[in-house]
Amino acid sequence: MKAFYTLLTLAALLAGQTLQAQRDDWQRMVDQKHFAEVLALAKSHPDTTDFAALYAAGQAAEGLLKYRDAYHYYRRCPATDSARTELLVALARTAGAIGQTDEAERYLLQLRARDTADFYANHQLARFYDRQGDTERAMAYYEKLLASDPQNPVLMRNVADCARQLGQNGVAMVTYMEAFQVEPENALAAAALANYMLSMQLADIALEVCDKALTYHPRHRALRRNRGMALFSMGAYLAADSVYAALLSEGDSSQLTLKYGGCARYYTGHFMDAIPLLESAYDGDTTAVDVCLLLGSALGRTYDRRRAFALFDRAEALMQPAPALTDMLTRFRAETFERDGQKERSDALYYQLWTERNRFDLLGRIWEHYNDTERAEKDEAYARRSRFITVLFATEYLARPKRDAKLMSFLNTQLNKFVSDMFFRQTKQLPTLAPDGKVGVCTEQQLQALMSRLQGVR
Repeated sequence: MKAFYTLLTLAALLAGQTLQAQRDDWQRMVDQKHFAEVLALAKSHPDTTDFAALYAAGQAAEGLLKYRDAYHYYRRCPATDSARTELLVALARTAGAIGQTDEAERYLLQLRARDTADFYANHQLARFYDRQGDTERAMAYYEKLLASDPQNPVLMRNVADCARQLGQNGVAMVTYMEAFQVEPENALAAAALANYMLSMQLADIALEVCDKALTYHPRHRALRRNRGMALFSMGAYLAADSVYAALLSEGDSSQLTLKYGGCARYYTGHFMDAIPLLESAYDGDTTAVDVCLLLGSALGRTYDRRRAFALFDRAEALMQPAPALTDMLTRFRAETFERDGQKERSDALYYQLWTERNRFDLLGRIWEHYNDTERAEKDEAYARRSRFITVLFATEYLARPKRDAKLMSFLNTQLNKFVSDMFFRQTKQLPTLAPDGKVGVCTEQQLQALMSRLQGVR
């Protein structure tokens, strides 16, 4: 009997060692990036509840960008392991990747609840909110982390990025500069600062930053691009051309390099050499006005004037404001004039939108300004405007698909008043004045015909 128990103990021990070896094998395969093999093993053990196996399967699924499968494996981990840091982070990461952002936030808040001052937990939340576009909350977490580690250039750059997105330009500029001063050899901090300075049209400062950072990273492409942009912005076209030529020779075919490399080459007077670069830039973005102009000019100076004219026409079209925006500007300006009591100026703009965009609603808005019969009897200019807009509004209203009987009756009364005025003045026509200043007349015959139409419509 004693021998039996000894054998049973040995068998259990060997089984445990075998299971541990299998776990180690799964993790070893994950470490070696053999993700497909791990997932195949996971499928052959569909009922496993072993944390190490399920966690390895989740890692493998993530490695193959199968985030939904990864989330499934992580969620299957035993409840006894649900508070493990690596599992909570993995659950948050994969939940966010498949769009379950509320769940992702819940896991991260659960992680932070253990210790609200924990750097790792707060940083994970900051990154999460940053990715979700909740910039204010992300910045708050980054600032809290920076307070605990005030010389951390990565956190400085995170705070500056958030400040820039929130329009806090002063904070962004100071924080970018502090990050660069703390760690000038950090290429990412230098590139971020240079890029920001360029956006603020401070090309000379951007150039200084690039020159200093390039002493540590002479081949860093982003810094060299920024340096080329700074030189171009300062009008140092020969130097900029040299920078872009080196980038192009190394295979840099980014849109900005093609565009500003071509523009710099043009401004150095090498028009023929600029054409291939400008052509490539135009192929990448046919809406860039400066590329259209310079490519057209280069072609016009060399061998293809017909295409040059076509490019000039396109550039001219691109420079025209969007009709919807110009209409909005005109309407907002008119509304502001109206609120300011400058009715004639507002009417002229409303009338412009009526003639250009057939805005009947704005025609009605003008008409509403000229229904004061007592004022019309005392103010001849007002009366002339009233005649013009009433006749026009009545004519256009009759063409509307839906008409109101009371409004047509009111319009008929107004027109009849004009006819009465003609009778008392012993004339067959009266002067009118359009909102755009053009003078005209309305005749008795015209008014009678319009009144007849108003009365005939049911």
